[in-house]
Amino acid sequence: MLDHNVDLAGVPFEERSFGVKEAAKILGISRTRVFEKIGTGALKSYKDGGSRRVTGKALKLYRESLEAEAEAEAQAA
Repeated sequence: MLDHNVDLAGVPFEERSFGVKEAAKILGISRTRVFEKIGTGALKSYKDGGSRRVTGKALKLYRESLEAEAEAEAQAA
């Protein structure tokens, strides 16, 4: 669980680490969908003990890939 006493103000988003629930909130999708994206390799993650973690960098790369895909589809139309 996220320790709300830790000050992350100076930590860049890309260097932060999020649980699946937090990653889902950031992306605006369900936890199940996050696990699907991890399973297909579209979203990189790592395991820390029993927890699955996603870095801010991985979230940013995933969003960028979606944007590039949408742009390519728009240009093809």
